[in-house]
Amino acid sequence: MSEPSAEVESGDVQQKSQPFRWLPAALLLGILPLCFLGFGTDNDTYSVVDAGISTWRLHVPWTSRHPGYWTYEAIIYCLNTLGGPLLCNLGSFTMASLLVWRFGVLARRMRMAHASLMAACFVVTPCFVIAATSTDDYLWSLLPMVLGLESILADRLFAATILSALAMAIRGGNGPVVAGGYAAAILFEVVESRKFTPKSAKLAASGVISALLAAIAYVPSYRLAGNSMSFTRALNGPAELNAALVRVGKFFYKASVAFGPLAVLVILTAATLYLRRRSLRTFLSSLPEPRIAVLCLGYLLGNLLLFFMYPIEVYYLLPATFFFLLLAGSTFFQDSQRLALLLLLSILSFDFVWPVFVRPNVPGRSTGAYLSFGLEPGFVVRDTQVKAKVKHCRDGDCLGDARFR
Repeated sequence: MSEPSAEVESGDVQQKSQPFRWLPAALLLGILPLCFLGFGTDNDTYSVVDAGISTWRLHVPWTSRHPGYWTYEAIIYCLNTLGGPLLCNLGSFTMASLLVWRFGVLARRMRMAHASLMAACFVVTPCFVIAATSTDDYLWSLLPMVLGLESILADRLFAATILSALAMAIRGGNGPVVAGGYAAAILFEVVESRKFTPKSAKLAASGVISALLAAIAYVPSYRLAGNSMSFTRALNGPAELNAALVRVGKFFYKASVAFGPLAVLVILTAATLYLRRRSLRTFLSSLPEPRIAVLCLGYLLGNLLLFFMYPIEVYYLLPATFFFLLLAGSTFFQDSQRLALLLLLSILSFDFVWPVFVRPNVPGRSTGAYLSFGLEPGFVVRDTQVKAKVKHCRDGDCLGDARFR
């Protein structure tokens, strides 16, 4: 996080972030012990392990779920064979560490005043903590997406194509997110040039080719589905769980869980104070490195669109978390170190204590909610408690038995 950037022109910016430069690395080291508690608590994790063994050891092709996770299952099969769940988790932790590094690099390019504090906010986000210390695919697919964004910024479109394809091959749900990033890059180029330029055409070609390359990873799914596209259908339950009003409610509720209710209040306060001092015109003109900001916004909106269609797990919002914190750190929290520190503390508190305001009517299958106030164990505390119970599990059957002991 201390790497100097030639693109940071203000000595004041570097000075403001100086006292907290150690913080993201310290927080990462703080969560490292969680890697020693087995594969994790997600049912899909154990399906990934089982599918990898079935496909690559027993030679019976099988994937964990739609649309197919063949690439990630192959990676986990290799790591599990070599070093069991610890090596698998350390792989996730490595992806997490690289993502925090790239967050810092992008933050400095955007001349963010409190880059280390905002990077620390990303580290303590509950879903990041859990994904970084479990055998989950979220960060494995987010890293090539972020590197793909950086390649687009550097006009290295061959690298952008390969990296974006890898992000979608590891996790098919990244398709709309990557598409949002490419759409933003093309739109920025067209607006800047006031016409559709050869560079715009190259960006469009890069996006299309990356999608075609990623599609190769799903050929086994197509074959397994009897040469049909049925593998693309999401397994998101009966119709009553996906009614429009229910979907809107889940979208907003689960989006708030990404940071926690107290952090949402801090974000809204910071946004209000920031926008009160700026008109829309001055807000847009004051954005540092507008091309980076526009691309981050494209990836963010692509992820939010995907989550609105499938508001199933809050972990789906990890890309949005990364890009939102970059945007917020260079705008809403740019003028106040105190607000940035308050955001960090409010997110961190959610790891340990969950202030409950709303409860679903049927946990896991809700079609409504009701007001309820109280304090419960935080997101990470809950996960760690279950993780400790299932740390010896190596398959889905064991997970189901251990969780209800």
